[in-house]
Parts: sequence; structure tokens; C-alpha cells
Amino acid sequence: MSSRTRTYVAFGAAAILAALAAWLVASLPVEALLGSRVKLPIFHGASTWVSLITFTVMGLLAVAFLVVRRPALYAWEAGLRWVSIPLWVLNTVLGVIAALNTWDFTGSKESPIQVAIQDPRLQAQAWLLAAAFVLTIAQLLIDSRVRKAIADAVFTVGMWAVLLPLFLDPAKRALHPDNPVLNSGWEMKLPFFGIVVSVLGIALIASWLVAQRVRVMPETAHSA
Repeated sequence: MSSRTRTYVAFGAAAILAALAAWLVASLPVEALLGSRVKLPIFHGASTWVSLITFTVMGLLAVAFLVVRRPALYAWEAGLRWVSIPLWVLNTVLGVIAALNTWDFTGSKESPIQVAIQDPRLQAQAWLLAAAFVLTIAQLLIDSRVRKAIADAVFTVGMWAVLLPLFLDPAKRALHPDNPVLNSGWEMKLPFFGIVVSVLGIALIASWLVAQRVRVMPETAHSA
């Protein structure tokens, strides 16, 4: 199979997965309190799971590349990086929109935006968005793949240093619904996990496409 054919197959597979994800979102049952508005936070949650997976794998590949220095590892690392960063931007925007449209602000004297920005998880998303911006600038300025890999690994460690306290400290989960999907029935769980798998598949396909480009670029000219 030629390189062009593989690319066409990859785009076709991504289109199928995108259609599947859209169908799963549309098929979500109406929730008693949120109604059809439940679709956005569920998609946001699934997309966030995918981001955490791809960023984590990126960091692991960065460490592996630093150990064995195989170009193929770096190519996949770079591919995951350049897919994960825009996906995290999307997740952050969706997170704010979902909070403003689904949380109950009737008992608060503060504006919805003021309440939302006090949520520890939304704050963490904002901090990681800022870190992703710094990582982007660093990757564009650094020529050495070793230093790029170090930056990716440091980002991943920092990401989990920010996120783990949110998962482990009950007080920091006070404002943000904790595992609303996992605490629901399978009519919610199955579509959710299907969306996770679909979006993850799209992310991996996109990462592979980027990795193919990275493979043929010399290190001194490589800015991805």
C-alpha cells in the first residue's frame, strides 16, 4: 500500500469515527435535570479523557526516546503533542460552556462566570492551557529533539502534579460534579465510552499523520 493510499485510508477511518461519535452524542438519553443539555458535558468529559490519555502517552514516549533515541518514538511523541494541544484548547472552551449552561447558579449572589472560575477543575484546565501555550512556544524555539522530549516529559509530569490533587482531595471536588457519568446507568456509560474510543481513534490517526511528516524532516529543520 502506497503512502498516499494509507493517508486516504486514515482520513476515511477518521471520518467514520467522527460520524460514530456524533451518532453516540445524538443518541444520549435525555437526563431528568439537564434534559438534552447533558450531551455537551458528556462529550466534554470524553474529550478530556482522551486529552489526558494522549498527553500521558506523549510523556511516556518522550522518556522512552530519551533512553533509546529511536526516531520513530520521537515522531509519535511529536504527533501526539501537536494533536493533544489543540484538543486541550477545545476541551477548555467546552468546559467553560458546559459549566455556564448546566450548573445551577440560582442560589449564588455572584455571576455565573465568577462562580465557574472558582471551580478547582476549571482552574486546573486554565493552568494546563497556559502550560500548553508555553510548551508550544518552547517546541517552536528549540531545535534539538532531545530538548523537545525533555520539555514534553516535564509538561506531562507537571500536568499530573496539577491534576492528582483534584482527584484525591474531596474538598477540591466540591463545586465540580464528580464522575457524573460513572455514577449513572449503562444508558449513559456505554455511549460515553464509545465517544471516548471514537475520539481517541481520531486523535491517534491524526497523530500518525503528523508522525509521518516528522519522520522525513531533518532535526535541524524540525520545528514540530
